[in-house]
Parts: sequence; structure tokens; C-alpha cells
Amino acid sequence: MTRPHLAALLLVAASCAAAAPAWAQATSPAPAPQAQGLQVQRLQSGFVIAPDAKFTEVNDRQATLVGGYLGWLTDRTFFLGAGGYVLANRDDDFRMQYGGGLARWTFFGERALAVSTGLFAGFGSATLARPYGDVFGTPRTLATTASFQAGRGRTTGPRIGMPLITAETPVRINENFLMAEPQLNAVWTITPWLSLDAGVGYRFIGATDLLGDQLRGPSGSVAIRFGGR
Repeated sequence: MTRPHLAALLLVAASCAAAAPAWAQATSPAPAPQAQGLQVQRLQSGFVIAPDAKFTEVNDRQATLVGGYLGWLTDRTFFLGAGGYVLANRDDDFRMQYGGGLARWTFFGERALAVSTGLFAGFGSATLARPYGDVFGTPRTLATTASFQAGRGRTTGPRIGMPLITAETPVRINENFLMAEPQLNAVWTITPWLSLDAGVGYRFIGATDLLGDQLRGPSGSVAIRFGGR
């Protein structure tokens, strides 16, 4: 083989060697695109209804309030609705009922055990029996013995049919009131549509003249919640 032919052969071999990596890269399969971290999830929202019982003290007596709340839960986080409660162990001198709006915010709603905090506010009415002296102070003393009316020659005393009122005489009082009850609750999700809701709160009372101290106070509650997902 002559020198010109050998030089041409070496030049072709060198060109092929230089082009081989580029050709291999062009013919290899393209890598899969990397995930960009974008995730799309469906919001888990829905209607909620919850029968509820509250255990508290009213007028220095143990009391049970029964009722419940209902509303819409958005993304297992924000709840907006309404509720109402009435004394279960009521009688003519021991009545209380109230209702209003409820707003709650839930933390860790995607977990089986979540925590929520909120406010229940509205208005109500109550009828309670209180000692006369606790409400109106010491009553005026009525004469209990006959007295001689000078110059008229006769005795006088309390009017017939007028009852004697003492500080301990019970009187029935009815009042309307405004209320606000901050709440702290634990929510245990048993199934996607069933939860146990238990918590504590404090009932603040306003716009009342006589029964505020007897109606305000702490309470504990237990509710069974249906829906929401």
C-alpha cells in the first residue's frame, strides 16, 4: 500500500473515532423528565351534623345541656355552622336554652387525632329560682305583732292575705341573655364519615341584670360527628 493510500485510511479511521461518541449520544434513549414537585389533591370537604351533650353547672346545680351543631367543613380545616342547646334536667324553676353560630379551625386535620379551636356565640333565655335576698337585697320587715293605734282604740297588723317575704324566700326570675363560648376540642377520626369530638369551653354571659353569675361557667362536651369527607 502506498503512502498516500495509508494516509487517507488513517484519516478516515480518525474521523470515525471522533464521531462515535456523538453518534452514541444521539441514538441513546432520552432520560425521563424529572418530577417538578407539583401535586394535585382533591379537597376533602362536606356537610357535618353532630349531636352533642354538654356537662356544666347552672345556678349552682349540676346541669346537662343537649343539642348539637351542623354546618360545612372545608378541607378538613375550617368549619362554619350553627347549633343550639337546651337543659335536659329542666323543671319550672330550672330552664335554660340558647343557640347561635359556630366557627372552628382544625389543626392536623389529615391525621386520625386532630385538635380544633373555635367560638360559639349567640343568645338565649333562662328561668331560675333564686333567694329574694340574693337578688333584691334584704326585704322590708313587716310587723308581726299587733300594735295599738293611739287615739283610735284599735289594733293593726299585717294586711290579711299579704305574704311575709324573707331573704330566703325563692323567687322565679326569667331573663334573656347574650353568650359567647370559646372552645378547645380533640377530634378522633374513626372512619372517613364518623368522628368523636370531645372538648372543654367557658360560657360567658352578657346583657343580663340578675342571672349572669348563675349562667356563666366552664363546660365539657362530647359529640358524635357525621360527615365532613
